[in-house]
Amino acid sequence: MATPIKYALKFLSTFYPPQKPLVFSGAGSTLKLARSIHSSSKNNVLLIADRFLNEHGFLVDLLKELESLSISTTIYDGSKPNPTLNEVNAALDLAKQHQCDSVLAVGGGSVLDVAKVVAAACTNGYNAEKLVGILKVKQQPLSLFAVPTTSGSGSETTNGAVISDPISHQKQFYVDPKLIPRVVALDPTLQVTLPANITAAVGMDALTHAIEAYLSTNNFSDSDADALTAIKLLFNYLPTAVTEGHNLEARENVAQASFLAGYAFTKASLGYVHGISHQISALYNTPHGLANAVILPRVLRFNKNACEKRLADIEMMLSGDKSTDTAKLANQFIKRLDQLSDTLEIPTSLGELQLDDFSKISKSALSEARKSYAVPKVMKNKDVMTILESLVDGNRNVFI
Repeated sequence: MATPIKYALKFLSTFYPPQKPLVFSGAGSTLKLARSIHSSSKNNVLLIADRFLNEHGFLVDLLKELESLSISTTIYDGSKPNPTLNEVNAALDLAKQHQCDSVLAVGGGSVLDVAKVVAAACTNGYNAEKLVGILKVKQQPLSLFAVPTTSGSGSETTNGAVISDPISHQKQFYVDPKLIPRVVALDPTLQVTLPANITAAVGMDALTHAIEAYLSTNNFSDSDADALTAIKLLFNYLPTAVTEGHNLEARENVAQASFLAGYAFTKASLGYVHGISHQISALYNTPHGLANAVILPRVLRFNKNACEKRLADIEMMLSGDKSTDTAKLANQFIKRLDQLSDTLEIPTSLGELQLDDFSKISKSALSEARKSYAVPKVMKNKDVMTILESLVDGNRNVFI
């Protein structure tokens, strides 16, 4: 039976569907976004940025453009992967000190998540902890502008953010339509230095978003369409983006896919891949995209019998195979996913996992999924344990 949180998410998706931000795309789109900030009559922006981009000069043109538009800029570049409230509060202190009237995020999902919570906290008592949960943002946040640079999280179009407690390491979820950025730039020129292994992992994160959204029982025609488009774009362009990092066409198409996948899962929800990976990332600081990539084939094999037709639909889209044998097509798609993972050199195991943590991981993952996700098939503790064991021994062929 659905829990109150699931009912709330279904209600939001049905009656208050997430609004897609205005999008600028392509080389130079970041400068168009800067001009959009000026057009919005904002003149005192908090720039929350990835430290590498800031230190290596990738933000110089943006900063010059903001200065030419008489926009004062305060920079915070202390966000880390799997961000905590410590980073949120540090950025929030700067925003309060400089009386910023808007927030611009340039970076990966962690940077964008910090920016969302900061923008909301600035207009809601400067207390980020009180905003944890669903629909806790009472006052409209500061105007939020976003430039994603890793093409994975989809945070630039989602209504949520994930921030960890610095003491317990428990991931805390912020969910509210007000957290969706107003304007987004998908600028491939800011992604060309992203290392191949990170490009692969975050791309697989976006693929996980799209697949779990399409397999969700809380589906909609528009989220289905966006999820399928994202899946096709990622299979077509992610390998090229990994091997040819300066290929702007591939980078831009992967960015588009991440954006569409983000919208799809915001409306349709996620599944057990995320339920399990969130716990692993919290415990071991495993990169979220990598954890998703390794877990995904196991969960698809678990789900296969419950969503065979949908998996077959994906395979038909990718291969053009018109077979009526949905079981064969579903198996072909899972094998296709395995081949993509191998091509991208995604590992088959997560060596950091400790047996003593399995019970805690399973309990938390099942609780997260039960509360929040419209999954096609319900897992039990033994199923999660099977997956965790396979993550140690590297066997993807579980549940066959």
